[in-house]
Amino acid sequence: MDTLTDEIPFGYNKDQEISVSSISATGLTINSPVIVDELWAKISKYTLMFSEYPLSEILDNAALLDQSKEKTFEFTSPWTTVNMRLDVATDWLVASKLYYVSIIPKNANWILWEISNEIRFKLSDQSYGEWANTWTNLHSSAWADMNLANVSHTVSSNKVTLRWTAVDWSDNVDIFLRDPTWERFNKLWTVAMTAERYEFTINRNWEFIVNFMPDNDGAEKRYTFTVTWLRTTTTTTRTWITTVPKVWPAENIAVAIFVTFFLYVLYRRSYRKH
Repeated sequence: MDTLTDEIPFGYNKDQEISVSSISATGLTINSPVIVDELWAKISKYTLMFSEYPLSEILDNAALLDQSKEKTFEFTSPWTTVNMRLDVATDWLVASKLYYVSIIPKNANWILWEISNEIRFKLSDQSYGEWANTWTNLHSSAWADMNLANVSHTVSSNKVTLRWTAVDWSDNVDIFLRDPTWERFNKLWTVAMTAERYEFTINRNWEFIVNFMPDNDGAEKRYTFTVTWLRTTTTTTRTWITTVPKVWPAENIAVAIFVTFFLYVLYRRSYRKH
């Protein structure tokens, strides 16, 4: 996806990113560079999309797109940068909730261009930061980081025991297990951070991906392990593929279709509102 994104000629890129201009308990102001088209004309229309879920989760579960909200801005005289505002009173924000925001530029025909970087924020404590794979806090609030928890596991019979070292600033940790059939994470349990242990049962050999998420919205940790020797009740012998053959052309086509579909859904949602 990164490779395909780099090939999109116009829109936001690593040198043109959105940032937080100001934040308070009542609202947030996003500062954005003005995007130019292929003829170097300044783009004047932008759609700000905000949600309680990051884009990575929306891509995994398209149903989450329905709860995302949009706010469109059109500037009559855009200069080098422009500001876009979200308010509790007018945009139905809840100050205590965590939100993710990104911006999509559109040309005169309302055609979508490359989306911006993603920022997450919480108005109640005026914390914010760029959201990629980890949480970078740019305010004074403290956040738990599960990457420092030294996660490990053991397998005995058909039971997996997860262990970690408790980290500060979070009372509990939510534990999720990826479902390979539906390609999404399902919550197993909420465990006290100080328990430093959680056990669950498996019924097949597989590559398991566990997500540890602290309850104060700090940095999560995805932990992967593989089980290939589990005893099962069946007598059928199966050969498990440990190395997946490379099928790059098909994968590239699938990714391209996936990206196009996602942008198409965003366009349809935006089009209906205009």
